[in-house]
Amino acid sequence: MAETGDRIQIELPIEKEFARLLRLMVSGVASRMNFDLDAVDDLRIAIEEAYLMAMRYKVADPLKVSFTTQPDRLQIDFKGMSLSSAEEENQKEDFGSFILGAVVDEMEVSQENKEFNLSLTKYS
Repeated sequence: MAETGDRIQIELPIEKEFARLLRLMVSGVASRMNFDLDAVDDLRIAIEEAYLMAMRYKVADPLKVSFTTQPDRLQIDFKGMSLSSAEEENQKEDFGSFILGAVVDEMEVSQENKEFNLSLTKYS
C-alpha cells in the first residue's frame, strides 16, 4: 500500500449475503498491509459485525463502505441513510458495539439526520 494512503470504496445492498464479501475484502486489504493473522481475524469479525449493525439500524440501500489505508492503520467507514428513528437508535447500543470495541482500536458510531455513520480504526 502507498505511504500516503489509499482509499477503496464499495456500495452494497443491505443483504446478509454481502457480509461475506466484505470479510474477504478486509482480509485482502489487511494482508497487503502486513497485519498479523490475529489482527486480520479481528478485522473480519469487526467488518461483519459492523455490517450487521447497519442492518439493525435499518440502513437503506446502498450501504457505502470505504477502506482507507495509512502506514500505521486501516480505517473502515460505513455510511448510509437509516430508516430507524432516534428512539430506536438509543436501543441499538448492544452486544454488537461491545464486540466492535473489543476487536478494533477505535470505534465511533453516530446517526444524525437519519444518516448512519460508523468508523472503525485498527492500528498495525
